[in-house]
Amino acid sequence: MKITVRYFGYLADHAGGREKTIEAREGSKIKDVIVLPPDLDIEEVVILKNGKPASPDDELNDGDTVSVLPHISGG
Repeated sequence: MKITVRYFGYLADHAGGREKTIEAREGSKIKDVIVLPPDLDIEEVVILKNGKPASPDDELNDGDTVSVLPHISGG
């Protein structure tokens, strides 16, 4: 199945581009298809699946789009 993964901010630099199309196996989860810097825990990013908040353990379906964003903070 084909999954589109979009990276934002510095995560795009680490992943080698802003958008990747991945061929994933049936039953794959979000955590199986995203690429993060080794010093960054998966809980430290914002994940969206088809534009809605998602968990790293959410199962993927053919045609899904996963967006991975760094946490944003400020004042």
